[in-house]
Amino acid sequence: MNQRVTYKTLWLVSARDGSARKQLFSQKTLLLGPNGTGKSRIIKNLYWVFGCKTRKRDVGMWDPDTVAALEFTCGDKSYMVVRDGKRLGMFGANDQLLFSAENMSAWSKHLGAFFGFELKLKRPQTTTFSQAGPEYMFMPFYLDQDGSWGAGWETFEQLTQFSDWKGATFESFIGMRPNAYFQAKHLSLEIGERANERRKELEAHRAAFKRVQDVLPKNLPSLNFSAFRSELAEIGRKATKLQQEQVRIRGQLLGLVNSREKVQSELKVALGAYNELKGDFAYLADRAGEAIECPTCGIVHENSFHARILLSNDAESLGGLIMELRSQTDELGSKEANIRASLRQVERGIAELDLLQQERRAKLRLEEVLASQSKKTLDTAFQRVSGELSGVLKKLEEEKAKADHQVKKFEDPDRLAAVRQYFSSQVSSLSNLVGVPIDEQIGDPKPGARAQSGGSSAPRSMLAVHLAMLATNAEWGDSPLFPFVVDTLQQSGQDDPNLSKMVEVLGKAAGLHHQVLLAAERLPDNVQVGDFGTERLAEKRACLSKAAFAEAVARLQGPLATLRESLKPAVEAI
Repeated sequence: MNQRVTYKTLWLVSARDGSARKQLFSQKTLLLGPNGTGKSRIIKNLYWVFGCKTRKRDVGMWDPDTVAALEFTCGDKSYMVVRDGKRLGMFGANDQLLFSAENMSAWSKHLGAFFGFELKLKRPQTTTFSQAGPEYMFMPFYLDQDGSWGAGWETFEQLTQFSDWKGATFESFIGMRPNAYFQAKHLSLEIGERANERRKELEAHRAAFKRVQDVLPKNLPSLNFSAFRSELAEIGRKATKLQQEQVRIRGQLLGLVNSREKVQSELKVALGAYNELKGDFAYLADRAGEAIECPTCGIVHENSFHARILLSNDAESLGGLIMELRSQTDELGSKEANIRASLRQVERGIAELDLLQQERRAKLRLEEVLASQSKKTLDTAFQRVSGELSGVLKKLEEEKAKADHQVKKFEDPDRLAAVRQYFSSQVSSLSNLVGVPIDEQIGDPKPGARAQSGGSSAPRSMLAVHLAMLATNAEWGDSPLFPFVVDTLQQSGQDDPNLSKMVEVLGKAAGLHHQVLLAAERLPDNVQVGDFGTERLAEKRACLSKAAFAEAVARLQGPLATLRESLKPAVEAI
């Protein structure tokens, strides 16, 4: 729904001259006064304050550094726009700064977003589209005496910054291509560009991954880390078990070796003793019946049969001991052989594990493991990245489809035909009301059409075109309903009857949906001004006055300081 904009108070302050103006506006305001009393100066500042390049604002003795501020309502909220040279700012309730800028590109974007003016126009000799400035937003609402009544659209300066701007601007205004269309169109284009960027990014990732894959060796082994960990754990368990068995067997073997060596030592002693007994027995047998003197102690012993019997018994006992020790030695040797066989079996098991590891090393070189792992990591990374990008791309495509659907709604041929028909009928009806002869009326009015008639009919035809655009915008468009401002109707020698028609039709037709501001040098005596509030200007070159300076300064001092502070260059800390 179109929001209505109503101008409340215009403030103009010249520090150089110590003068100011406070201009109040009613729903219908008539600025009435002869040439040179400041009517056009007031009107031009209504647009200069918004950033428009108005014609002849600074001519004559006018202070070019004059500060302008306009208090207005949009819907049910109050605002104030302030301009101080190149500095512009929008203030909300309690003079809170909403946004500011000191270059027109940034300001145009802020202002377009604020008023929902989404029109973007093409720069000359480029494919670049940029946000249309405030001049294009206000064009249909303003008839300027210095540029709006001629054969071309020259209400503001520097309109050639965009090429082919007329068709898009006026089609947007009357609702053929409303702001909602441009919002959807720009959204579709923006989403399309973002989607293309994601596609390019996805292709770039795919190409990069392929280049890396081409560098990696072919036919790399497939690594199953879960199975590999299980296998390592099994080998570890086997190795631990074999090592424990090896320690146990070695302990048994050590005990057997010690026992065998002990028995062998005892057997050696027993054999030595047995051999000595045999020698002693043979010695006694050779000297049977002879007394034998001990060489050590000198005692004489009798060599009797009984003594030889005792010696023989000792030899037999010692022989039995030798046989027992030899039997133990054989038994221990057999056990040792078995244990050594078990130890060799364990050692073979350990050797087999070593061999298995060596075989795996031979089959799986380190660089192959690294390459295989790199490939796996690469594949995983690509799947993750491509998955994320594909998800984003899918979402963007869905959003673009929705935006394209909105665009198609506004491109409906039936709707476009209905808007054209409504505009054409309004041009025809209003041309009749302001007295444009049938043969001088625009035959097939199109958005942005200018009057084809000459003489005094041309200004009336131009008024009819503007009023028709306002009516069509209110019916089909979605632009804010700005005040309709006219300076001045007295063009091309309008006689009183025709001038009266223009004033009356303007007040009724535009006043239905818009605030109306009209500047005029004079009015016919019998004109019906209706509910216009008249502001009479009589003194020439007295647009500003010293009497209003103190009040204006008090009102603008705070917002102006805030604006200047917001645009002060940031100072880096030393």
